[in-house]
Amino acid sequence: MDERVQETFLTFVGNALFDTRCDAASVAAWDRADWEALFRLAARQGVLAVVYDAVSLLPKENRPPRNLNLQWALSVENIENRYCMQLANGAELAGLWTAAGFRPVVLKGFAVSRYYPVPEHRECGDFDCFLGQDRELGDSIAVGAGAVLEESGYKHSHILYKGLMVENHRFCIGVRGSREAKELERFLEGLLEEGATEDKVPGTDMILPPVMFNALFLTFHGLKHFLGEGIRLRHICDWACFVAREQQNMDWQTFYAVCDRYHMRRYADVMTAIAVHGLGLRVENPEITVDSRYADRVLSSVLNDNDLISSRGKGKWWERFKLLSNMSRYRWKYREIYQKGYFGEMVQLVTGFVLDRNPKI
Repeated sequence: MDERVQETFLTFVGNALFDTRCDAASVAAWDRADWEALFRLAARQGVLAVVYDAVSLLPKENRPPRNLNLQWALSVENIENRYCMQLANGAELAGLWTAAGFRPVVLKGFAVSRYYPVPEHRECGDFDCFLGQDRELGDSIAVGAGAVLEESGYKHSHILYKGLMVENHRFCIGVRGSREAKELERFLEGLLEEGATEDKVPGTDMILPPVMFNALFLTFHGLKHFLGEGIRLRHICDWACFVAREQQNMDWQTFYAVCDRYHMRRYADVMTAIAVHGLGLRVENPEITVDSRYADRVLSSVLNDNDLISSRGKGKWWERFKLLSNMSRYRWKYREIYQKGYFGEMVQLVTGFVLDRNPKI
């Protein structure tokens, strides 16, 4: 990928999210191939609509060719329509669960999109919610309302409801075969119990998790994706927008203490460093760690590696073998970021699958 395109890509993301300066002259000499490369990069990184927010502010003479600009605008409209459909159907399902006496806590997605300047431009894949021990009853209610239960694993089930894929969680994170992960799961569930404010996504029964839960969940979830299949810039944007809004409302000492305990500190520091130095996030709380010597290598991996597992449609066994292959290929991630040996993690993954099929915490 052309370094000019990558640099402009990051500049446009920062301009859209944090109103950083965008130099129109930098793209004045671009041809169609440059713009198409930017379009493909933004789409692959899950920030197509975000980048277009910046592109649309350029003087007309500096914008993409007319046909591409029209294609981009239509793609953004589709993203907005999909978001509104997901929100409406997710709210409808959450309403059914609330009426049954359950507490549907929204994870990621709509819990994070509210931090974006334009929430509808934060691309959402699935609707992730946490029902905990009520997960199976929640599945039954959804099926009774016309949903299709596509899969039910130990961590969450997959429900297709009016075109919306729902991950209905029994556990917040993957805990199979790991005493450490089970301990963190108990801590996260405790945050949901103790920090329940009953704040909701406006106009819905989707309960928003407390700030500390969001911080830890975003970090752990992003780290696990980074280790297993890589992440996209959207993960960094989620963190950047969260920090921009909540940095004065967080107990950062506690956050970092938990991160240190569960090997998440370096990843957290990397996310913040990329957000600050790459996207222009302004950090005003002195308790936040900004520097990380691993930021450049991680950012290069984000922009250039392509080893995604999810949504390939090749079946569970292919996904499992691909995960093991990725773990071996990207051993440096375990050594330098996770500070654990990849072989030990691989053994834990396999033995957990065999000996801890139905984990309890």
